[in-house]
Amino acid sequence: MDAFVFMISTRAGGVGLNLVAADTVIFYEQDWNPQVDKQALQRAHRIGQINRVLSISLVTGHTVEEVIMRRAERKLQLSQYVVGEDVMDREGKEMAGAEAELNAMAERVIALRHKQHPDKDDRKFEIHPMDLLNGGDLMERSPASITFDPGFDEASYLSWVEKFKEASQAHDNSILELGNRRNLPEEKHLKAEASRRKAEEEKLSKWEALGYHSLSFKDPMCPTDTDITSDSGSVHFVYGDCTHPSKVCPSEPTIIFSCVDNSGNWGHGGMFDALAKLSASIPSAYQRASEFGDLHLGDLHLIEINEDHGEHSKDINVPQWVALAVVQSYNPRRKVPRSNISIPDLELCLSKASFLGRQNSASIHMPRIGYQDKSDRSEWYTVERLLRKYAAIYGIKIFVYYFQRSP
Repeated sequence: MDAFVFMISTRAGGVGLNLVAADTVIFYEQDWNPQVDKQALQRAHRIGQINRVLSISLVTGHTVEEVIMRRAERKLQLSQYVVGEDVMDREGKEMAGAEAELNAMAERVIALRHKQHPDKDDRKFEIHPMDLLNGGDLMERSPASITFDPGFDEASYLSWVEKFKEASQAHDNSILELGNRRNLPEEKHLKAEASRRKAEEEKLSKWEALGYHSLSFKDPMCPTDTDITSDSGSVHFVYGDCTHPSKVCPSEPTIIFSCVDNSGNWGHGGMFDALAKLSASIPSAYQRASEFGDLHLGDLHLIEINEDHGEHSKDINVPQWVALAVVQSYNPRRKVPRSNISIPDLELCLSKASFLGRQNSASIHMPRIGYQDKSDRSEWYTVERLLRKYAAIYGIKIFVYYFQRSP
C-alpha cells in the first residue's frame, strides 16, 4: 500500500483536526511559539489513536532554524516553571543548568547594587549572538579576556551623556529633514493645484470673451453612496423611439440620454439622425463644445430643447432636455477609431443624469446601450444593473427603448 502524506502548516493543523490515522509527524520548520508545534503534534494523539506516533523535527545545523529550536526549548522550560509541573521531559532537564547560571548571574547583579561582595567567582559571562548556535544565550569566557569594574566613573558618565545629547540632536535633525522631504510632494501638489486653477480661470475668461458657455454638468453635489433610496425608482422597457418620450410620458419633464465620443464629429444614422431631426441645436452644441476643448470622457452635456419640440410634442411648455454622455474615445490611428463604451465613464454620466432627473422631476429615456451588436451581452447586463442602481438611489423612472425598425 502506498504511503499517504498530508502536508499542512502547523498553524492550520493545530486547529480543529483529528489525525488519528497518522503514525509519523515531520516538522519541516520550527515556530517561534513552541506551543504551536506542540498543539499541532497533539492532533495525532486524539481518541482513536492505536499506533505509536513518531515525531521528527528537521533542523539545519548552524542556521536560524537551530536558534529557533533552542529558544523554543527554553520557552517550554520556562512554561513548566510557571505552571509548576513536577514531571519534566529529558530535554527540559538538560536545560536546567542554564537556568541555574542565570539565577547565579542575577544574584551577583543584585549583590553589586547593594554594594555587597559575594564569593569570588572568576567566571565572566556576556551575551553573544554566535553562542545561540550552541544552545544558549550566555557564553563563558576566561577572566583574562574580560574585566568588570563595579566602581562609578563620573568623568566617563559625563562623556557618555554628552555623546548621547549629540546623537539625539543628530537624530532630531534627521527626523526634521525627513519631515521636510515628506512635505515636498504636498508642496508640489499645492503648486500643481494652483496652476490648474489658474489655467481653468484663463480658459473660462477666454470662453466668456468668445461668447461660449459650457453645457457640461458638474459632478452631483450629493454623494451617491448616501442612503437616499426610494421605492419610486424603477426601470421600464418599452417599444418605440426614445427621441419622442411624450408618447410614453405625456405632459412630464423628460431627459433623452445618448452616448457620444470625444471626437466632435456628429455622426449619421440611428440616434444621430433622430436627435438632429429633433433639434438642430443638439449637433451644433456638440460640435461647438469640441471647438472649445470642452469634450472629455465622463462629461455630460445637457441641452435644453424647449423651443424646438417638433410635431410629436403635445405640450410645448413641458421641459425637455438631451443629455449627451461622452463615454467613448476616438483615435483615427486605430483600426477601429471609436472605442467601446467606457463603463466607469458611463456610470459617472448616469449618476449625473439621474441627479438632474431627480432635481427637475424628470424621467430618463434612452436606447438599449451596449446591446447593438448582440455579441457581448455581459456589457448590457452591467449597464442594466447601473440603471437599476441609480433609479433606486435617486427615485426616478428610467425608460429603455427597443426600436422597431421598419421592414
